[in-house]
Amino acid sequence: MAVQQNLNVWYRAKRFPSKVVARETDCMTFPIDDLAHALFVTGRAPADRAAHGATSLYEWLHRVALAPAYLRIAPGGRLMRSDLARELDRSEKVALSYTLGQAMTGIFSERVLSVRFLMHVDRYASRYKLAFDQSSKRRADLFGQRLDGGWVVAESKGRSGTVDWKLEQTMIAQKGTIKSIGGVKPDFTFGCAAHFPKLNDNSEPLAILAIDPPDFEPEAIDLRVTPDRFIQCYYEPFLIALEEVSHREVRGDFIVAHYDSLGLQIGLLRSVLERMERARDGFTSGLHHDVTTLLNEQVPAERPAGQFLDGTLVKSNWDASMNQDDWSEVYYVEKF
Repeated sequence: MAVQQNLNVWYRAKRFPSKVVARETDCMTFPIDDLAHALFVTGRAPADRAAHGATSLYEWLHRVALAPAYLRIAPGGRLMRSDLARELDRSEKVALSYTLGQAMTGIFSERVLSVRFLMHVDRYASRYKLAFDQSSKRRADLFGQRLDGGWVVAESKGRSGTVDWKLEQTMIAQKGTIKSIGGVKPDFTFGCAAHFPKLNDNSEPLAILAIDPPDFEPEAIDLRVTPDRFIQCYYEPFLIALEEVSHREVRGDFIVAHYDSLGLQIGLLRSVLERMERARDGFTSGLHHDVTTLLNEQVPAERPAGQFLDGTLVKSNWDASMNQDDWSEVYYVEKF
């Protein structure tokens, strides 16, 4: 696959510690593959193969395919909605915004907060039959673990326009609904919204607002998570993706599955795959330790494009689709 052009997405990060986020307003630069990876890992479809077979794979692949269908790259690497995305009805736009919100939360988490693993709370809860107090329907979307082992909780949102004060307050409330993970207080509980603010020239490039106020909701819960189960649940979508395709190859240290009709390749370090297969056979004790040790040994500090901190590989071939000139004839200005 040819070398991809980079995408540029500006963010505002409010109330984060300055030692973590040095500049409140900054630009993230990343290849398209980062977007494909984030769309895949943040899906909420259950991965319990005994109960659902491989059907959850279709939900993950559908999420990933939203990028070449509805996003376009404007001059300077800014992301815009395609004309097709603008023509969706309201419910379809809401679904697209929701999915983009989760994906951009994933990219912000890795790029800015050094999060190695991130997944949907409901996917873990469904996999291990966790029951929540039904008196409150509010619950944060995503949780994960940083390179240093600390936990994060994130509430993700997506909007077609600018984030208003009301949405900020909603994110603040929902991100604080999980006070601890396995009894450990998270390093960060933040809200993150992907949105398309209108600039002075009427263009609407994708942007991010992240906010990290320190308080918790009175009804905040402890998410009952064990590190070994967390790791097993995290990698199950990749195991399914590798098994449900006829075209696989060994590429260096990776086993890679080809989804050619989607212009997508999904892979996993062979050493991690072998350990996960042993876990599926019942050898789960020490799984978190074993996998993180393998990653620390095999994943370079400066990862190549298409390879990720979690030892996975996601490569897309979407440049032609995302560079179509079907988004707008109005060009953006450099800052907003």
